[in-house]
Amino acid sequence: VTVPVLTLLGKSEEPGYLAGYGPIDPDTARRLAAGAPSFTRLLTHPETGVVLSMGRDTYKVPVALKKWLEVRDETCTFPGCRRSAKRSDVDQSVEWQHGGQTDAMNLAHLCPYHHAVKSYTRWTPRHLGDGRIEWTSPAGYRYIVEPSADMRPPKHPKPAPKPPAPAVDVWNLNPKPNEPNDPEPNDPDKPSPF
Repeated sequence: VTVPVLTLLGKSEEPGYLAGYGPIDPDTARRLAAGAPSFTRLLTHPETGVVLSMGRDTYKVPVALKKWLEVRDETCTFPGCRRSAKRSDVDQSVEWQHGGQTDAMNLAHLCPYHHAVKSYTRWTPRHLGDGRIEWTSPAGYRYIVEPSADMRPPKHPKPAPKPPAPAVDVWNLNPKPNEPNDPEPNDPDKPSPF
C-alpha cells in the first residue's frame, strides 16, 4: 500500500493506492498501513510523483529518479565536462558505505573518467540545492556547477509594468482645459498687452 504521509497523519484526505487494486479511501489506507510490519519511505515530487528519495532503504536508483536526474543534469556534473548524462554514471556524492542516501540531493551524473577522479582523488562534491554542486579541488579551490535544467518551481511573475502616460503635445498645450483652444478675437475695448 502507498499512502501519502499527510494522509497517514490525518492531515489530508488524499487517497492511498493499493498495488494490484488501485486507489483506496484514506481510512482504509490508514488501517492497512497501521497493520504493516515495516515501511519503505519514498519521497516523491508533489506534482509529478517521481521518486526523489529512497533514503537508506535501497542502493539502487529507481528508473523514474534516473530519468529526473538525467533531465536535471543533462551532462557529467564535474566542472567543465560536457559528456552526455546518457553516457555517464549516476553516482552518490556521499558514498553508500559512508552513510550516503539514494536521494536527488546526493546523486549526480559523472562520466566514467570523472567518476574515477571523484572516487580515487581528493576532489569532493557537495550538493547545494536546486541541482547545484560545489566541487572542491585537492588544492582547495571551489567550483560551482549549475544544473542544465532549472528544476525549481516557477517563481510568480512580476506584475506587468504600468502603461506609460499618454504623450503630451507640447505645441498644443491648453492652459484652460475646459475652454476651447482657439485664440480670443481682438477686443477693441481691451488694451494691448504691449
